[in-house]
Amino acid sequence: MAEALRLLRALDELGEAQLKACGWHLRLTGRVSQAQLEEAGSREELAQLLLQLFPAAGQAAAVLSEALERSGRRDLAAVLQRGQEQGPGPVAVPTNEKWQAAQQTHNEIKSSPDELEEYDMRNGRMAFLMCVTTGRTGAENDIEVMRKLFQDYNFTHQECIDPFGQDIVPKLEKFRDEINQSAEVISCCLITLMSHGTRNGYISGKDEVKVNLKDIFPLFNNANCPKLQGKPKIFIIQACRGGNVDEGVEEKDNVFQESDDMMDAMRLPTTSDYFIVYSTQKGYISLRNKIIGSRMIEAMNKVFSQYGMKWHLGDLFTKVNNLLVQRDFSIDRHIVKVTIVMESTLTKAVYLTPRLANM
Repeated sequence: MAEALRLLRALDELGEAQLKACGWHLRLTGRVSQAQLEEAGSREELAQLLLQLFPAAGQAAAVLSEALERSGRRDLAAVLQRGQEQGPGPVAVPTNEKWQAAQQTHNEIKSSPDELEEYDMRNGRMAFLMCVTTGRTGAENDIEVMRKLFQDYNFTHQECIDPFGQDIVPKLEKFRDEINQSAEVISCCLITLMSHGTRNGYISGKDEVKVNLKDIFPLFNNANCPKLQGKPKIFIIQACRGGNVDEGVEEKDNVFQESDDMMDAMRLPTTSDYFIVYSTQKGYISLRNKIIGSRMIEAMNKVFSQYGMKWHLGDLFTKVNNLLVQRDFSIDRHIVKVTIVMESTLTKAVYLTPRLANM
């Protein structure tokens, strides 16, 4: 009885997307079938199913704990594990009225026609990292952060460090062609471009030879990259978008910043399934700390480490923006503010954890 209550409490904490992800990992045990998951129409029935399939004391809780951890809910997995260690002590259980209300809410969400769909992210993921370190002190830390992100979220990635300007587009074309020619199903691609920029939407190589972003974005549209039709194409642009500084109250600050050069605003291509993040609003500089690295990448590291296994991409970058706008940065003893900009033609939610959109 105590184990059943622990299972119910853990399952009740899951949203619909998280429950689907958990179910997918339960199937990997080889003991839980797709048909059984579909027949378990409620969380209570799923708990009973686990107890039937794993009848040994504590076995069902251990199996669910592992599935929760693999689907990003390590907090709930830890609670279940502690419960096993402590044995059948008193457990706080929702009243029947509260339980029924919660279950009704879950059922309404499940049947709602307005429920946000998710991209299928179970297959291969490919990433491209271009970073100019020449004249950009601290950029090496940005590279390490992105490498960690690629590893944590199972991206196979290529690097293009300190390229000449004329080599940037050919290297991206080669990356695009490898996606198109891949025998593997590809779920998404992630392209990170970190460099100086100039006006009118250009970034530059280490030799300051410029490349127009208008020549980069279309490389991955439906016509040029059919392998990614209907798949999310994520761009992270770390560069300035102008020379303005958003100033606050002046005060002395020991944090030394430098800004990347200027890059004017670019419009999102009229193509579906693009998600583009700029490190600053149009017309403004982007900040990079000489020791820590780029401020947006720094915030990404914090947010993705804490929430990347639970939230979808839009929420993750909203939190990144939240961290940045609450901070004051300093250039020449002037307080400056930073906000990122997201432009999206996504049609579904992007979860970086292994999830199953249609279980």
